[in-house]
Amino acid sequence: MKGHFVIFRCGRSRPHRAPRLRAGAVALLVGTAGLGLTPTAYATGASSATQATDRPEGDRRTETDALALARSTGKPVEVTSLRTERQEVTANPSGTLTLTQHAQPVRARKNGKLVPVDATLERAGDRIAPKATTLAVTFSGGGDTTLATLTEQGRALSLQWPEKLPAPQLRENEATYPEVLPGVDLKVRATAETVGQVLVVKSAEAAKNPELKQFHLGLKTEGLRIEEDKEAGTLRALNPAGQELFASATPRMWDSSTGDGGPAGHKDVSGSAAPMMRSAATASEGDLEPGVKSADVDMAYEEGKLTLTPDASLLNGKDTTFPVYIDPTFGGKRQAWTIAYKPAPNSSFWNGTGWGGSGKKTTEARVGYEQQTGGTARSFFQMDSKALAGAEVIKAQFTIVNTHSWSCQAKPVEIWETGTISASTTWNKQPNWSKHLETKNFAHGNESVGCGDKGVDFNVTSMAKDAAAKKWSTMTLGLRAGNESDTGSWKKFDSNPKLTVEYNRAPNAPTGYGSNPAVACHADPYPAIGNTDVQLHAKISDPDGGTVKARFIMWPTGSTGNVFDKTVSVTSGSIAKVTVPKSTFTDRASYSWQVRADDGRTVSAWTPNPPCRFTVYKDRPSFKPAVSSTDYPIAQDGDDAPEWGAPARTTGTFTLANGGSKDVVKYVYGLDQKNPTSVATPASPGGSVQVKLTPSYAGPHVLYVYGEDRAGNRSDTGAYLFYAASTGVKDKPGDLNGDGHPDKWAVDHNGKLYMYPGKGDGQFGARMAATDEDFQGDFKDALITRRGDFTNDGSEDLVTRHPDGKLWVYPNTGFGTVDPDNRWELTQFDEALNTARIDQLASAGDLTGDGQPDLLAKVGDSVWLLVGSPLGYIEEAYPLADSGWAKRTLIAPGDMTGDGQADLLVRDDTDGKLYLYRGEADDDTGGTKPASLVTGTPGVYGSGSWRTSNRPVIIAPGDANGDGVTDLWATTADGQNGDLLFYPTRPGSFTEGDPVKVGWSYNSIAAIA
Repeated sequence: MKGHFVIFRCGRSRPHRAPRLRAGAVALLVGTAGLGLTPTAYATGASSATQATDRPEGDRRTETDALALARSTGKPVEVTSLRTERQEVTANPSGTLTLTQHAQPVRARKNGKLVPVDATLERAGDRIAPKATTLAVTFSGGGDTTLATLTEQGRALSLQWPEKLPAPQLRENEATYPEVLPGVDLKVRATAETVGQVLVVKSAEAAKNPELKQFHLGLKTEGLRIEEDKEAGTLRALNPAGQELFASATPRMWDSSTGDGGPAGHKDVSGSAAPMMRSAATASEGDLEPGVKSADVDMAYEEGKLTLTPDASLLNGKDTTFPVYIDPTFGGKRQAWTIAYKPAPNSSFWNGTGWGGSGKKTTEARVGYEQQTGGTARSFFQMDSKALAGAEVIKAQFTIVNTHSWSCQAKPVEIWETGTISASTTWNKQPNWSKHLETKNFAHGNESVGCGDKGVDFNVTSMAKDAAAKKWSTMTLGLRAGNESDTGSWKKFDSNPKLTVEYNRAPNAPTGYGSNPAVACHADPYPAIGNTDVQLHAKISDPDGGTVKARFIMWPTGSTGNVFDKTVSVTSGSIAKVTVPKSTFTDRASYSWQVRADDGRTVSAWTPNPPCRFTVYKDRPSFKPAVSSTDYPIAQDGDDAPEWGAPARTTGTFTLANGGSKDVVKYVYGLDQKNPTSVATPASPGGSVQVKLTPSYAGPHVLYVYGEDRAGNRSDTGAYLFYAASTGVKDKPGDLNGDGHPDKWAVDHNGKLYMYPGKGDGQFGARMAATDEDFQGDFKDALITRRGDFTNDGSEDLVTRHPDGKLWVYPNTGFGTVDPDNRWELTQFDEALNTARIDQLASAGDLTGDGQPDLLAKVGDSVWLLVGSPLGYIEEAYPLADSGWAKRTLIAPGDMTGDGQADLLVRDDTDGKLYLYRGEADDDTGGTKPASLVTGTPGVYGSGSWRTSNRPVIIAPGDANGDGVTDLWATTADGQNGDLLFYPTRPGSFTEGDPVKVGWSYNSIAAIA
């Protein structure tokens, strides 16, 4: 197996220029371009990366807030809630959004905050670690053999030196272990997401050491398996699901020469020197440039051991210039970049590793041809595009800085859409060059002849449109010279380009549509309306927030041509309302109406489909009760800036009056119930009455009411629209309705969803339907869970896995009910986990410290983590535990022990015990180490009989008795009447208390959350 060995974490890396070696020093770089360590999922960051605003990390501005501020100020505003290690999103005054995606990270998460990348090494106990990088790595502090350890997903890969290492000398992001062999230093270097390692053979005498003919490195893994690509000379570290966490580039070695006395540059057309290569002093840093003597390093892998065999002819050559560098590296895998280089057709330069000496990787991509060695290079960049899924792409550009050109004479460079890249990408294994996007002529980066570094913008709009429409997770772009036989085509580029995309999301189809008088939309025969004005309304929303237009149209059923067509503007998430004058209607004619949303660029579908319909009878008495409230004023037509009433969960007074009928003897009303059932009786016929109502959540509400006379004749149903303001308070854990007590959702065997309000003493009140009757039965055979605010409105939401195999989020209204019309699917881009295989689902809250709820899933014998995204999809899914979980049950109690970390209760059916796994803090993310919830030695919460056969369902929604500790409930088996038992947790010991019976007949319940 050929190559140098560098470790990439499949995740992130940042380049850093190595210090120059002393003039005249002879260094032999044995490029085990794979022993440098790098995450295989991300690319490196660059100093030129756009900096996000200095808005405090805790101030997470939403899209809606940012768009409103951008419109009011006329200036772009960052959406700080969408800021990541390599991404910023900006709201524009025009109402569009701009995504900036960097190829490599420009920030890292430290102590729960995003901070600038800082790979400076410092002491961390008895180890050495970088200050702030996206790759979790530590180096030996001296006195042991573990040179470097990389961790990801709770799994680890370690490189072992054969003997104990000396204490390292630290300089910025580099550690040097001097004289590991006579005349040989060992250097390691950290970047944002890679680690480079290199042996520096400083003299010809040192090169004669027989230990350099072939040497061995240990390669230990925890929860990973190693896969070898013998042709490319690379290794991949995979988890049991086959996901790549780390990868190596091809091991290589090279010396410090600048070529066989050839020129350091060529002349441009003006006759000025146009240096193509570095000077001899610069070359001594050990970069693999044209003219430098280089060779592959044979690498063989067998379980736990790497054997590296340097090229003897280079190591001991008479014309070899020392130092010589032998460079191995591993790294991570997410977004990444690589070079395909024709002189090394089977070598991988993944994330730039294997190209640079002194333990570093190159920070420059290459394209074009250079005649000194006949070398031709092409470069590839993989950019994250998940944020664009479903969006309307307006324009997209790929910006990259040209840092060197052969001369200042413009030469063409092409940008292409290509297939995906990996650590196995080489000149002989290039991805498909599938679509030419643009060619540009330019030459920059040659300061000696007057053309300095400069960014170049390529138009990649067509590819970004495809990525959005087809919901690609990544976009891979390839750069190559327009003429690969022209020496003047040789160019270098900063390896951290950026993708900038202006986009817009189509508004959602309107929901909550209806009329006043309120009539059924699709009744047969069509419902009757008397001689009255008709108000139409619908909830209008846009994924990007801001102001949205609602267009209402009405036409005679069965005919063409609108008799009513009106557009009003509302704030996203508000109810649009228009009034159709009664003069519009013809007696005994039927009318149809629809509404659609328009954000100024795109429109939603017309809704509903089929349309709402009614028939007008002008001789029919028409009146509906009048409603008024000073606590919650009525919403006016349009309502671009609605008048907000009292905060949600504040009881308000509503006055119901006869509306024109003097013999009304009762009013039937319901808040957000199209079929009202509550009754209020006036003191005398035709009199008014006051009722007390409490809107459960912030936002728009509708009070439906009709009157009845003594003969039982009912009036039209009125629809009173109003807005409740936000409470500004997040609900307590487990509280579904805002009263401060933990509640529960339950699904019976018929698939009906109910909410049981907690009383604050372990008991529950009478259950209530959690959805409209129209949707009862929709949850049959569904897995359900809750503990996480997916909508950022302060309430815990319901998450399900339905029999269709899909994951769905049902937003909580704030009162423990859900509206299935507002649900959305939690999708995956890479389909790492087939969600139809999930046996149990548990919402664990925010484990990863990014403010988004995460999910745990039991799949057969394993446990998976599903990482949430602020854009409403699964960012990634991977296994935390690989085996031993088939007979276990997950119960997510949140922070049970009061240490600020999520914990996990686990029922083991083999011994009938209930165990408590305490979550460990992750100092970098500010969250909980997910792997800690399924590893280590748990405490025993309950030693009684907790087997499934005895306690079928166990839940831990929150603290029921006010002692600050999460409590448990469990059902008994059918033969024990299906009782519900309350187990108060004992504070301090965190063990089960004496059970108390608080319910019965739970054998009719299929699932509880």
